[in-house]
Amino acid sequence: MIPQAPPTLEELLQQSQAACDALSEDDDGLKREILTHAGNRWSLAVVHALGVHGTLRHAQIARQLDGVTQRMLTRTLRQLERDGLIARHDHDEVPPRVDYQLTALGRGLLAGMVPLWRWVIDNAAGFRDARAQFDRSAP
Repeated sequence: MIPQAPPTLEELLQQSQAACDALSEDDDGLKREILTHAGNRWSLAVVHALGVHGTLRHAQIARQLDGVTQRMLTRTLRQLERDGLIARHDHDEVPPRVDYQLTALGRGLLAGMVPLWRWVIDNAAGFRDARAQFDRSAP
């Protein structure tokens, strides 16, 4: 396999503009709303937990998310289910038993986030240096 050259700055800017245009074309804001999951702490944590641990119940997910409230977890699960990122399965039993798992869309979000997380990890020292320099020069 022949390694590909990284995109030029001009190619990156063209791709960026195409993405912005595509996000702007949707009148109801659907694409931007879905994109908010990528920046939402609890959405990403739920997607990650289900990706790592597979099918989980509500309480099992809560144990994976340090600091999440019952209300926030329920709200997050509903949003993720509404957007097709997770599937909810009610076993219709007494006592109630409900399981959650990632859908193909959810697995896609998780796979898409890994390069961004890797980039943040790889550049953490640069961020720390920039913050320290800024803080030293700030009035």
